[in-house]
Amino acid sequence: MVHAHILRLPSVFIFSLSVFLGIFLAAIFHRYRVSDILPSQLEISHSLSYLRWLQSINISFPSLDDDKTKMTVSETSFLKNKVRVLCFVMPQYKDSSSLLAYFGAGPGGGPSFDAASAIVKTWGRRCNKLVFFGHSPRIRPPGVSVLPIRNGVAGSWNALREALVQVAVSYQDSYEWFLKVDLETYVIVENLRYYLAIFDAAQPHYFGHVYETWDSQYNAGEAGLVLSRGALRKLHNSFIKGLCDGDSRSGDVGLGRCLADIGISPSDTRDSRGRGRFLALDLEEHLVQKDSLWRNSYWTKSRYKTGEGPHCCSDFAVTFHAQANTIYILEYLVYHLKPFGISTPLVPLH
Repeated sequence: MVHAHILRLPSVFIFSLSVFLGIFLAAIFHRYRVSDILPSQLEISHSLSYLRWLQSINISFPSLDDDKTKMTVSETSFLKNKVRVLCFVMPQYKDSSSLLAYFGAGPGGGPSFDAASAIVKTWGRRCNKLVFFGHSPRIRPPGVSVLPIRNGVAGSWNALREALVQVAVSYQDSYEWFLKVDLETYVIVENLRYYLAIFDAAQPHYFGHVYETWDSQYNAGEAGLVLSRGALRKLHNSFIKGLCDGDSRSGDVGLGRCLADIGISPSDTRDSRGRGRFLALDLEEHLVQKDSLWRNSYWTKSRYKTGEGPHCCSDFAVTFHAQANTIYILEYLVYHLKPFGISTPLVPLH
């Protein structure tokens, strides 16, 4: 009988069939994995979470000077005091030979257009603390900290690990959040604080733009990355225990693998419409659809996909990759250019 024949099938065949079905189902699951689902399908919008956070601490905007709160500061000033961010800037491989020119004068003693000077004159002023890592500069602007990197090549995990140790030892009790960026980065710090406000900094958080390889996930260094105090403390403890030794691999890859080893994974930071907050390319590369090796690599490696053209970037984008001259241009466009007769609310309705 047919039924008796089926019952007598070799166990090896049944095992092989089970393995095949498992692989088939896993492939289907991978095809429709979470990264293909927009954040709006997974959670409520960030703006609503932000409003609920304000309510939970008994704050309302835009009128902070009412009888209930007795506050007269602006929303951005309030967030600067409530969501304290230390920004630290790391040189990359190509910057190694020019580290001594940090903040140096340009040709003939004129103004310098190096990225370090651009950061100090623009978005760096809005961090609660700004720190540069590298060799001592010829000229150091007032209030700017430049800490040495004694070991490792610029851009390596060795160098980043050493910088993280210094940040943890000196600053982890004074700030809630730690933003690491490369020299060629523009940051809208107010948007960063707005994004971070709803999260508990005591918990281990690791934010940025997630790249994925066959064996790891990590946040792209070109887009900047953020560690909470909880993540930095856990990371530093792992260093003390002798884990996550430094090596010459890329710093962002090394950090991602080290954090994975201690149970910290990168998060999806897209907004409720699936648009990116941490952008690893120049703004032009995101807005103008054209082929380039860097852009194609970005799309290949990105774990959570974003749109193209005008749909690439969140209204509250946090970072863009940008060279020194572009940093000044973005500063003007974001903080100075105003279309007459048009106003945008601090908290969007969507």
